[in-house]
Amino acid sequence: MDEKLAEARARLLKLSEVAEADGEPLRWFEELYAGADRDSEEIPWAKMEANPKMIEWIAERSEITGRALVVGCGLGDDAEWLSTAGFDVTAFDLSQSSIDWCHERFPQSSVNYSVGDLLDPENQWLEAYDFVVEIHILQAIPDSMRDAAASNLPKLLNNGGHLLCIGRLLTERIPDEPSPPWPLTRVWLVSRFRTMKQLSFLSFVNEDTPTIDRYVAAWIRDTAAV
Repeated sequence: MDEKLAEARARLLKLSEVAEADGEPLRWFEELYAGADRDSEEIPWAKMEANPKMIEWIAERSEITGRALVVGCGLGDDAEWLSTAGFDVTAFDLSQSSIDWCHERFPQSSVNYSVGDLLDPENQWLEAYDFVVEIHILQAIPDSMRDAAASNLPKLLNNGGHLLCIGRLLTERIPDEPSPPWPLTRVWLVSRFRTMKQLSFLSFVNEDTPTIDRYVAAWIRDTAAV
């Protein structure tokens, strides 16, 4: 881990610890984005490009079209890629500062960016989307709130809609970094979305972080099968 990234992670951990102690465990998202002063290197997960696993997954499934929702959109790269691919995209984040940053980065964007909370999704989002993508969000939510957040993801899909989740996978290998993020087990993920049909669950590692196990998993909402 380079020095700049290590400093950004240390700042994140401090913010999350204080927020947790104050009884506001998700407050640090806004504090992190607001304090970055538009320097993307201050956001540890900001790659300034769309997630390659998401691109790969969508590229192999041309039948998935329509309305897409990006959960925890960060700086907007995944949302912008989906828009370019032809989706009608809504993207939300808990942080007002991240949404403002998206608007500044993409002033001519057709993406509907807004502040939102997975724990309390907007009524107009329910059963409204053909494709919902969640990348690195559930793993950043404390255990005490994670079940409730995950339970809302299927509610965002219309019948036949697809959910794609990407994140860190908890395996027998002990994580070499303090949390957050909290790697998730396959058992937990599968159990959270048992009301949907699982399409795939693949584990992988990135070349630049070979000690971190990751997953890409997909489900389809099929009310006739429930």
